[in-house]
Amino acid sequence: MKIRRFAPDSIFGWLALILIAGLAASQALTALWHNFDRNESAIAVNDVNIAERIANLVGVLQHTAPVFRPGLASSFSGQSMGIAITNRSNVPESATPDRRLNRLARAVSERLDGRYWQEIRVAGVAPSEDQEAARLMPVHMSIGLRDGAWINLEFVTVESLPLATPGFIAWSVCSVLLVLGLSFFAFRRVTRPLDSLTRAAESLGRSGRTEVLQETGASEVRRAARAFNDMQGRIRRLIEDRMQMVAAISHDLRTPITRLKLRAEFVDDAEQREKMLRDLDEMETMIKETLSLAREDANPEPRAKTDLARLLADSVEGMEHVAIELDPALAKGAATMEAQPIALKRAVANLVENAVVYGKCAKVRLSQTPKEFEIRIEDEGPGIPENEFERVFRPFYRLEPSRNRESGGAGLGLAIARSIVRSQGGDIVLANRPEGGLRATISLPK
Repeated sequence: MKIRRFAPDSIFGWLALILIAGLAASQALTALWHNFDRNESAIAVNDVNIAERIANLVGVLQHTAPVFRPGLASSFSGQSMGIAITNRSNVPESATPDRRLNRLARAVSERLDGRYWQEIRVAGVAPSEDQEAARLMPVHMSIGLRDGAWINLEFVTVESLPLATPGFIAWSVCSVLLVLGLSFFAFRRVTRPLDSLTRAAESLGRSGRTEVLQETGASEVRRAARAFNDMQGRIRRLIEDRMQMVAAISHDLRTPITRLKLRAEFVDDAEQREKMLRDLDEMETMIKETLSLAREDANPEPRAKTDLARLLADSVEGMEHVAIELDPALAKGAATMEAQPIALKRAVANLVENAVVYGKCAKVRLSQTPKEFEIRIEDEGPGIPENEFERVFRPFYRLEPSRNRESGGAGLGLAIARSIVRSQGGDIVLANRPEGGLRATISLPK
């Protein structure tokens, strides 16, 4: 069962996730701290203004004759603050104000002349729905004068400010989008060379050939590209040296084999002579196939637009017990790709020959997936053990221990076929059919 991944799977995805999460956390913490600091400052300023206003009103009223105080208090009253002069306090003596109201009461007392007042009481009142929505807190305050009169005040004060104003939100969103845009541009600039490096490594692993990487990007990426270019250069030289050595040895062996054939003709025992000549023929066949493989690797065929449907028909021309089946969507040149047609034709022919020799017949089918063309070669033979699927692609490896041409050749056919297909950027995969027989699938990129 495949576990679904929720975390990103690429460097770009991780960088984007880290950036977005970091920006979101930073903006959230900044907004919270800004709101807290703004609340404290705004409430402090609001309390100072209210304390100044109350102190001024009380100063005027305490110097006014008692008979004129009610009228003067009424004239001072308004929507923001109500003032009344009575003989008792509107705030009960048992009221227990919170820290903020205590601070407001102290601010008022510090601004009053202590000769004229003796007590300040303050209490909060449950706000109405409108006041609660506007983050306002109703307050009752009573100031007792020394002559027995009470100045009762009713007003509202700011309890808190909204977390963020529309302007603050708009500016935050714009700044985040700007940072993300610049960051994504930088991320792409950093990760694009890594994508090129990945594609080059995949191409090198499949075909053994790739273009020289451009050494661009950050210094670490440039060093990686330079190291990759040096590595593929060394691998290419190593392969070329080995293939030249194999070709030279194979070429040099042809002369002594020819001499041995001439000497074998003079052997009197007919049976021994026939065995010697058959062995020498096998050796000569192996050398020819080895030379062919070496020449093909050293001098690759130029690429050209290739119609795979026509290539399949040419590959099996003249072969018996072979049937071709084409996907109707791939008729009339729909299955066209850049390839080395002669080499690819040889690879298909090798697989079809194997199917006919070991499986009595071959059914060839051309189909496609969104990214690849697929050539399937199926037979009705016994198949092969799954642990031999990779081994049979080794040069000179055969399940049948003899190297008799009548039983399948020298063991280079599959090795040559896979080498050719991988040089086209594709691959060959073997599988046993449920109904019996072997299936060889050639995958070629579109």
